[in-house]
Amino acid sequence: VVIFRQSSSKVDALQMPNIDRLASYLKKNSSAKVSISGYASPEAMQIQPELSEKRAEAVKNILVKEYGISANRIETQGKGVGNIFGKPAYNRASICVTE
Repeated sequence: VVIFRQSSSKVDALQMPNIDRLASYLKKNSSAKVSISGYASPEAMQIQPELSEKRAEAVKNILVKEYGISANRIETQGKGVGNIFGKPAYNRASICVTE
């Protein structure tokens, strides 16, 4: 899970360990793929309807550009408003699931 600030698709430095763990897994498992789903809280979606997709793409871009993971191993989806966590702030996230 990568958490974002309100109305932002920029990955904070505090979230990089989560991406680092995912990149390490993908490097060790060369046939593994990952699906990244981006979410946003309701107030952000009123301003930026595409924000959830931007968040998923932000994580993908880091994996590709900084870790050298092949882009064809990473699928992204913007899921819109998230409601999977009880705290609204946690719904401003990208969830990464490996296959």
